[in-house]
Amino acid sequence: MLTLQTEQRAYEALLPRMLKDNDGRFVVIRGSEVCNVLGTYEEALNWGYNQFGLEPFFVKQISAEEHVAHFSRDLGP
Repeated sequence: MLTLQTEQRAYEALLPRMLKDNDGRFVVIRGSEVCNVLGTYEEALNWGYNQFGLEPFFVKQISAEEHVAHFSRDLGP
């Protein structure tokens, strides 16, 4: 879970800057690095899997309002 917490913190820290040009788009974050910003969730997820395979990465819509999230795979205990 440490990776997820790191990525969530990176998202929260970068959110104000990302909102200016990318509101509504989807960001791919790995660790504390923004790797890409794409137009749809599907594009971001596909890009992440193409780049990282089954290694962990984070996809989230850039938005001032929090949205309900779901996971595409089991995160384990």
